[in-house]
Amino acid sequence: MELSGLELRYLVNEIGVRVTSGHYISAVNAVTSESVLLRLHHPTQEDVMLVVSTRGIWITKLKFKPVEENPLERAAIAELERAKIESVEQAGSERIAMIKLRRLDGQARIVVCEFFGDGNIVICDSDMKILAILHKIEVRHRTLAVGLRYAPPPSRGVDVFTLSLEQMLALRTEAKNLDVLRWVGRGLSMPKKFVEEVVRRANIEASRHAGDLSDDEVGRIFSTIKDLVGGISAGRGHEPIVVMQGGKPVDALPLVTGEAEKLDIKKAPTYMEALDEVLSAEIMDIGKSSRTVEIDKQIAVLEHDLAEQNKAKEAVLQKAAAIRKLAGALMAISYSDPSDAAIHDALSSNEAQVTAEKGVKYVEVAGERVQLQKNLAKQSSMLFERAKEMERGNASIEEAKAKLLAQIEKLRGQTAAIHKKIVVQKQSAKEWYERYRWFVTADGLLAIGGRDASSNSALVRKHMTEDDIVFHAEVHGSPFFIVKNAAAPAREEKIEQSLAQVAQATVAFSRAWKDGLSSADAYWVFPEQIKKGAPTGQFLPKGSFVIEGKRNYIKGIEVRLALGVALVDGRETLVCGPEEAVKKHAQVYAVLQQGGHDPMSAAKKAKAALVGAADVALAETIKQTSLDDFVRALPTGQSRVSFVKKAEQQK
Repeated sequence: MELSGLELRYLVNEIGVRVTSGHYISAVNAVTSESVLLRLHHPTQEDVMLVVSTRGIWITKLKFKPVEENPLERAAIAELERAKIESVEQAGSERIAMIKLRRLDGQARIVVCEFFGDGNIVICDSDMKILAILHKIEVRHRTLAVGLRYAPPPSRGVDVFTLSLEQMLALRTEAKNLDVLRWVGRGLSMPKKFVEEVVRRANIEASRHAGDLSDDEVGRIFSTIKDLVGGISAGRGHEPIVVMQGGKPVDALPLVTGEAEKLDIKKAPTYMEALDEVLSAEIMDIGKSSRTVEIDKQIAVLEHDLAEQNKAKEAVLQKAAAIRKLAGALMAISYSDPSDAAIHDALSSNEAQVTAEKGVKYVEVAGERVQLQKNLAKQSSMLFERAKEMERGNASIEEAKAKLLAQIEKLRGQTAAIHKKIVVQKQSAKEWYERYRWFVTADGLLAIGGRDASSNSALVRKHMTEDDIVFHAEVHGSPFFIVKNAAAPAREEKIEQSLAQVAQATVAFSRAWKDGLSSADAYWVFPEQIKKGAPTGQFLPKGSFVIEGKRNYIKGIEVRLALGVALVDGRETLVCGPEEAVKKHAQVYAVLQQGGHDPMSAAKKAKAALVGAADVALAETIKQTSLDDFVRALPTGQSRVSFVKKAEQQK
């Protein structure tokens, strides 16, 4: 499929709504040689997975693994990682999108994405000097290469988003000999699929010349264009569909056009999701073909050999038929008129001739020679025998064909098996609290903790209510943990077990883990005791708060955690917290202790341990969970797995 400027405007608008100024690029990953995946992280909002490709730009719900190397990946990581998104814009009505970013060092970066021709991705500085480019370009109207200033292509027609009726009337005068479809398409650079829809909705005969249209008819076309363009770009009146061909998604449209009604289509929730389905399918196809390149080459060679065997068989059969035909003609002559003239005519009509070599004469037909006999009946018999020999020889060709077919089917089976393993998973919609540290206590209360100063601040300012209680530890780098709906039962002293568990989590997720402390103290307070502003004349660091009144201490808490797999809304997800809480809600869990391995190594060992302890179905789910998710769940510092077991709910 090919993205139009109208559809791009909708995508840019939609991305702009989902991606705010607080989002930054936390990771850049190659997907194919023509596309990269940008993970956009936000301290308090959900992450956004943005695919930037030569085919389009869209938010994906899928989890991609790299299927090809991308020459731009290294430069993109160096220039864009940790940079904050400032805006996502479109260049007029052109098929060009620009992502504007601000790096930690204050420098601006602009990613230019071109979606016409072969497409391109260009990384520029604030002066539009090219720092990295996917495809160098050297054509008559522009040259793009590292070190040069980025230059857009010449504009194509009038900007359809700022189009006026006066411009439409002027375009009619300039192109009066063109039919209506070509007039609108060329003048406004609109794709054929939307031009045809405009003409259909305006009730204008498509074959008419632009010069024959009245002012009222031009006005009708203008109004239809403005309605269609405004609707598509703003997401108004969308009826998104995916066009299917042979069971595969091949195109996405924001609305059902007259031409689309004739095709195999299916509805989609949004145009963004329709585009995601189509272009992600293309990425999957690339991934499948790249994994089976060598096997595909072997199949191609065998298929060529099979074709040659079929040609050989056909040639043998044709020769045998020609020999049989001549043998039949000579046999008939032997019964009736065995004259030289009759024999000559039979040879001539069957494209045969008598040849001689070293004094021996032969009858030659279809490239085969049989020694000449004085007796016609014997000659005919020898020709029949030669035809039979050749036909019997076809059996060996059939055997060779059968072997080739068996080899091809075996290789195709290997290809199918590899393709079956290449599955792009959907990203599950997560609960808001899953961006923080969290677990459910043994009493069924939800405990949520910050990961850093920013998330501590967001957690307390945005999610704390008067019904909650708040935990903090007397350790540097302690997170704030809030326990939802715990204020009333805490006053009534009904949740002592939960209080101990949240205290343990608060201590374990502080610097106590990294510093190797065996125990530490924590306390909890009510929301009204938390003061979000600093006292007059004092400074309060980000993520810090003033706590007034009585602190309810829980002392000498052991620094210990467990990592498990729990069900949340019917899906398995990782949870890290106190062992007593985790084992009550998890299907399988591993007890963690301080020291031993860096976060990535500890994540690998924890993942392997959980896979080994889980049943087959759960083990497969754990295998598909990324190592990044494991690292994110673990406490800061070194960790090691003490032991693994199935949790209580499975017993």
